[in-house]
Amino acid sequence: MGGLPTSKTVYAFAASLTNPKIMFAGLREGAFKSTDGGESWKTLNTAPKDVAAIAIHPTKSEVVFLGTAPGKIFKSTDGGQTWRRQN
Repeated sequence: MGGLPTSKTVYAFAASLTNPKIMFAGLREGAFKSTDGGESWKTLNTAPKDVAAIAIHPTKSEVVFLGTAPGKIFKSTDGGQTWRRQN
């Protein structure tokens, strides 16, 4: 899978229900996004590190929630381009 670090562990994964080609993967190093069903991945540079959970809104794939190992929750309303802390 192009773009994901090959020697790292994926701790979180989510695929959109409305568009299964949109996927997110969470690693200790940050979050990654695919828009082509996992063929290629892009680093989301503004996402926090230590990703432990990812959830995509069931009807709005641009709304994504991300949880970190230290217990912080973030929300993106633009498909992962920007993130706001929720707690």
